[in-house]
This record gives sequence, structure tokens and C-alpha cells, in this order.
Amino acid sequence: DKFVNPLCNYYTLEATIAYGLILVVAVLGIYKLLQKLNVKIDKNFFIALIPFIIFGGWTRALRDHALYEGWWWCSPPIYFMIFAITFLTLLGAIYLDRKFKIPYHKTAFVVGIVLLLYNLTLTQITNLFAVQMILGITAGWGILFYIIHRMKPKLLSLENTAIMLAHLLDASATYTALTYFGYYEQHVLPRFLITMFGPLVMFPLKIIVVGVVLYFLDKEEDKFLRNFLKIIVLILGLALGIRDLLTVSML
Repeated sequence: DKFVNPLCNYYTLEATIAYGLILVVAVLGIYKLLQKLNVKIDKNFFIALIPFIIFGGWTRALRDHALYEGWWWCSPPIYFMIFAITFLTLLGAIYLDRKFKIPYHKTAFVVGIVLLLYNLTLTQITNLFAVQMILGITAGWGILFYIIHRMKPKLLSLENTAIMLAHLLDASATYTALTYFGYYEQHVLPRFLITMFGPLVMFPLKIIVVGVVLYFLDKEEDKFLRNFLKIIVLILGLALGIRDLLTVSML
């Protein structure tokens, strides 16, 4: 009951710990597998993944509006589903690349776009205020971070700016949903902090936590490991941000 029943509504502490451990094991497994397959973590890898990151968050938003049915479309089970789809697509794309010289990132990207087009047929944006609010706040942070990047490029790279903005999209969507539309936070730690300090706490929380993580990742000498972990950090922010943005936008 502490694991399955709350999934579509909130997370328990037990479920948070359990799924966190599963995430760690999954990340380690993927890391080892990508090394074995000799897949570079570069621009092409990102191009291959980006539609599936969007698909994961988008599909979860559609589940919030009962357009996908079943507890396995709630988070975090949905992300295991998306992982399986992404993983099988990448394996197939890599096979075609090595067998027929078809660039794997192009094959994976096209498959991802097809999935996004299906979700598009189920989606109707009705809450334009929420869209404008969330994207406006995120754009404001983007302008601020770009100015910082221009003034201090060694302090904040464009790569890290993109990762920070993915998480601030999530923070902006959470703030808007909780402040204006009566939503509540599902995750244990943010829910506790929001109860204590209000929805605005999501912004310093994201900036501090993600900023510290990126600071230490930039010190990692292993480029493959550094880029791989940055992709994971990006996924955790962007998938949730898209889910929250679309959930409140389809009210």
C-alpha cells in the first residue's frame, strides 16, 4: 500500500527511498552498458535522447488528465516504461548504425518524434495564463543566467545554464500550480519545505542543489562520466518540468 496506492497522488518516504535506490542501480547499469557499447556521451547522444525526455514528461501529464490509464503510467513506474522504450530504441538504432551506417541519433530522434506526434493528438492546451506564467518566469531566469554567463563564462557555462533552466522550468511550474491552481507537491522533501516556507522555496532549492551538483561534476576528470551524469541531472529536471507545465496547462 505504501508503494503502489499513492503513486498517482503523492510519494511516501518509503517509496521515495526505494525508488531512489532503484534509480541509482539503474543509472549504474546504464553507465556500464553505454561504456560496453562504446557509445559517446556527446551532442548526438543528446539529440537521440531529447524526444524521449519530452515524451516521458508529456505522457505523465496526459496521465494526470486520465488520457493514459493504469498505475504504471504514474511516476516513477512511467519512467521505467519510458526507459525501456528508449533503451530498446537506442539498441535498435545503434545496430542499424553499425550494420548499415545509418546514424543512430537520427533513427532514435525520428522514433521519438513519432511518439511525440501521438501525444500531440491527445493534447489540448486550455490554460494560456499558466503557460505564459511558467514560460515567462523561466525566461526571466534564462536572461539572468545568460548575463552571468557573458560576464563570468568560467562561473556558468552554457551547458550548465541549460541544465539549471530545465530545473527552473520545474520550479516555475510547481510555483504556478501551487500558487494559482490549488495543486500540491508530491515529492517528500519539496512538500516538507513548501509547507514550511511556501512555493517560492522551490527556486533557491533548485539553484542551490543543482548548482552544487554541477560544481562537483565539473571537477570530475572523466569526461564520459561527467557528461553522463549531467545528462541524468538534465533528465530529472526537464522531464518533471514538462510534466508540470503541461499538467497545469491542460486544465
